[in-house]
Amino acid sequence: MNQIKVVQASYITDKGRQLAEKLFSENSDILAEIKSEDEKLSDFFKRCFEEHQPIVFIGAVGIAVRLLSPCIQNKLKDIPVVVIDELGHFVIPILSGHYGGGNDLAALLAKRIGATAVITTATDINRAFAIDVFARKNGLVISEKEKIKKISSKVLRGEKVRFFCDLKEKEFVGEEPAELSEINMNLQNDSTGLLCIPDFYIGDDKEKKTFGDALFLYPKRMVLGMGCKKGKSFEQLKEFVLEQYDEEELSQNLYAICSIDVKSSEIGLLKLCQYFGVKLLTFSSEEIEKAEGNFEESDFVKSKVGVGNVCERAAVLGAGKGAELLKTKTSRDGMTLAEAKRRMITITW
Repeated sequence: MNQIKVVQASYITDKGRQLAEKLFSENSDILAEIKSEDEKLSDFFKRCFEEHQPIVFIGAVGIAVRLLSPCIQNKLKDIPVVVIDELGHFVIPILSGHYGGGNDLAALLAKRIGATAVITTATDINRAFAIDVFARKNGLVISEKEKIKKISSKVLRGEKVRFFCDLKEKEFVGEEPAELSEINMNLQNDSTGLLCIPDFYIGDDKEKKTFGDALFLYPKRMVLGMGCKKGKSFEQLKEFVLEQYDEEELSQNLYAICSIDVKSSEIGLLKLCQYFGVKLLTFSSEEIEKAEGNFEESDFVKSKVGVGNVCERAAVLGAGKGAELLKTKTSRDGMTLAEAKRRMITITW
């Protein structure tokens, strides 16, 4: 099941309002917070960029471009912005289609109303491998965004993209894309006689110099487990997390936030995940009960959700095989937090 998305939505005309009602009234996959009438559109766009929340704008592309242009930073930090005409004919992702997931959001919205998703990114229309999408889906940090173009250009020219995975504990899931070729770094040359220098490599050593101009991807290993009372706001949860961690540290290392499945539609948690650009992983009480380790138990929590500890157990489950609990439960004002570290890295093609 796809993770529920929270979007910030705005419209200008009555027809736009009617389309928004059609899009979001009975949509379990997408929850929308509609711009209030007293908030200026320019302030709305600025706030959404500051909070890292996707925008769905029902109106003209030109208006959206003028509003978002002062907010743009770079392709790895910008939020998804999707524009829909007021009659619902076309759904157009105009910013952060790949790394932010704007293309996926546009496709989902278009399906909901029977519209055409207007996708213009070259790798998508050619159904080709996209390194930034691959990185986002696998929780890999792109060290140098300038090198994305080099790999995409090679793919679109029909050339093989060579990669090397330097992770000690890893597993690959799915079929490797035809555009890729894994190389053996123990050999001086590959089967074609070319030097074994990858176009991109996945590892933990950020200082490795032997791979020349290759794009370096490294896995995010931090997993946070969280529990909270119903209705805790994004602002409250964000403040709680940032009391414990530096924001830059989280942007470079946080892989996922994990909780119990009754929190899968908790808007505050969903927006927190979107703010940090990570997944929300949730588990049933039966799954959480089976987590291995010594955990601090609470009879009160067990009476509410069926297990005595959510944050520590969820963090360990989210971190996967061989997980290490690094920080035990911290709690404040109906919110709990714990941290685990991923050891086994799963790469899904």
